[in-house]
Amino acid sequence: MTEKDEELTFDAAIERLDAVVARMESGDVGLEEAVELFERGQKYLDYCSKRLLQVERRIEELAAVDPPSDDSEKPF
Repeated sequence: MTEKDEELTFDAAIERLDAVVARMESGDVGLEEAVELFERGQKYLDYCSKRLLQVERRIEELAAVDPPSDDSEKPF
C-alpha cells in the first residue's frame, strides 16, 4: 500500500480489493502484473482484516459495560 493508501477507509480498501480481484480474474494480465496485483490485494486484505479486528475489540469493550441493574434506568 502506498502513503495515499494509508489514509483509506475500510470501504475504500474493500473497493480497491474488489478491483484487484476483478483485474486478476479478467485473465488479461501477465505473470509480473498478476504477482503485483496479488501483493497489492494481499495488503488491502491485511488492512481490512486488521480494521475488522479493531472494530470487533471495540464492540466487545462496549458490550462489556455493565448494564443498569434497576429497570427504571432502562432507556426504552
